[in-house]
Amino acid sequence: MASRSSPSGEPAAASAGASDALEVEKKLAGAGGRLAGDKALSVEDGDEEDEEDELELDEDDDDEELVVYTAKEAAGALATIYAFIKPFLKNYKKILALVSIGVLVETLFNVIMPLSLKFLIDDALGEEDFEALIKILSVLAVAGIVTSIVAVWYERWDATLAASLISDVRTRLFEHVQSLPAAFFARTKRGEILSRFSVDMSAIEGTIKGFANTAALPFFELIAGIILMLFLNWQLAAISLLVFPITLIGPRILTPKAVQANYEQKLNESTLLGMVQENVATQAVVKAFMLQRRTLGWFTMRNDDARRKIASAMFLSTMVERTVTISVLLLHLVVLAIGAYLATKGQITIGTFVTFESAFWEVSYNIAHIMHFIPVSISSAAAVRHIQELLDEPTRGGDRPGAPDLPRISHDISFERVTFQYEGSQTPVLDNLSLKLDVGKTIAIVGPSGSGKSTLLNLILRLYVPDEGRVTIDGVDIRKVTRESLRQSMAVVFQENMLFNMSIRENIRLGKESATDKEVEEAARKAEIHRYIMSLPQKYDTPVGERGDTLSGGQRQRIAIARAIVRNPSILLLDEATSALDQTTEAAINKTLMKLAKGRTMLFSTHRLTSVVDMDEIIVISGGRAIERGSHTELLAKNGMYRQLWDDQSLKPHAAAAEKDDDED
Repeated sequence: MASRSSPSGEPAAASAGASDALEVEKKLAGAGGRLAGDKALSVEDGDEEDEEDELELDEDDDDEELVVYTAKEAAGALATIYAFIKPFLKNYKKILALVSIGVLVETLFNVIMPLSLKFLIDDALGEEDFEALIKILSVLAVAGIVTSIVAVWYERWDATLAASLISDVRTRLFEHVQSLPAAFFARTKRGEILSRFSVDMSAIEGTIKGFANTAALPFFELIAGIILMLFLNWQLAAISLLVFPITLIGPRILTPKAVQANYEQKLNESTLLGMVQENVATQAVVKAFMLQRRTLGWFTMRNDDARRKIASAMFLSTMVERTVTISVLLLHLVVLAIGAYLATKGQITIGTFVTFESAFWEVSYNIAHIMHFIPVSISSAAAVRHIQELLDEPTRGGDRPGAPDLPRISHDISFERVTFQYEGSQTPVLDNLSLKLDVGKTIAIVGPSGSGKSTLLNLILRLYVPDEGRVTIDGVDIRKVTRESLRQSMAVVFQENMLFNMSIRENIRLGKESATDKEVEEAARKAEIHRYIMSLPQKYDTPVGERGDTLSGGQRQRIAIARAIVRNPSILLLDEATSALDQTTEAAINKTLMKLAKGRTMLFSTHRLTSVVDMDEIIVISGGRAIERGSHTELLAKNGMYRQLWDDQSLKPHAAAAEKDDDED
């Protein structure tokens, strides 16, 4: 079929877009897709910092050595990709066999086509044999129709195979991310995770989608074309095979420069994108301080630099493919001259000469296609290594084999000599902590920022596991029971409660998938958000928008509480659930929470002491240990840390008012 050849007869490299192929992130390939920035972030007491979702390129790697693509590298890249895809291929053996048969049929036709020229010219036209002419053309017509049908047929299967493999890889990746421990997300930028699903998956998709047509088919045709040339005239074929070393001369010289230019272009574009993103995110500051002209100046400077880098990269990339075209053209002139000389001397027939010419061009086209695929495969192999790093992350904290379910909680939650510190931290958050929490009570956990309040709740949920000691429920180590049974008995309301981009009803139902509409509405009533929901045009079917941004903070918090209540948990965990709200909303939600706490255990981690006055018990955490516990009145009477924290928070409003009076004076 030779559908990949350009109509002008030039090697397909000229039209294949080698500039795209050369835009390979050598930083990614050379580094094997290392994760950037493993700095651990402490998820403690609501002090988490929002991280940007963009990929950051480390400009310190500008001087990284660039490597010219070689056959060894190409083979290694393909081996890496195959090893990664092989487990998924076993599910599609039948489809793979059908695609392989289709490729072989098309290869056979693309060899028969030039070979038929020999018989057409020598036997039919040369001998003026009309009958032979009809037979040859008829065979070609039938073969062409059959091959076209087979090509369409196997292309359909190839598309199905590629889509299935890509979908399976993406599912495997997403499934693995879901099972990673909380510690991984605390130390890994979101952009690094998202890049696997975008940049890396895109590179792998390109290889999988184009493998049959831009690698397998050209390779088989290349081998078949060489065999055909040797069959026609081995001396002329030996000269023609000089196309291999000759076509590598130009790329060998120019590829490092082209890759360097494209790499610099990528870095510049990344900086430019970061500048745009920063400008969009800080529009309030830009407008308030009238920085439009200055920011435009910064952007123009970067944009001009990008223009120069793009021009250089495009020119060098074009020259790489142009040297291949020129080399093939010059060698073709030599082959053409020698072939014509041999034909005039009668050493080869005219049909052999024309057939050899056709086979030579076919070999040239296929070399160009394979050369185009090499950088694509190397880029894809780097993406595979990058994804594999994520898949190699251990899913710590998983259930032990044969772990039983946790019975309904009836007595206590205990911390027995628990020591824990976050990855990258030098100081333990909890230090040999021993603490017993009785069920059926409302218990507040308070203390200075960073004292370990949120960590206690994270350990109870088994989002993290202790470095030393153990957490038990009714005397059972929670690591020895299934996580599902543990968390089914609990519900949590975080400080930042992100809602999903779906209806209010479905967001509440996430707490209990089997919840009926009546149960959802009852939970909303208990959370005192039902009346507001009913005032909306679509009521419970109202979409909340991305991250719940169409709702106020208090409304999001009440929906999150309803999501927890519909679960009907034995234990309700509240992690700084009201600290981000204004005092009026906080007081209203605290009143709601105290109503909901009746008949169940409530653990409330907070730094706002006004929210815990009515709690059954208050536990003060400091330095990773429980240093005080009792009721509000009892702790004030002790004149310890709780009293100090209470006085500090009580004085803040008066200090603010006094400062305001001073300013007015």
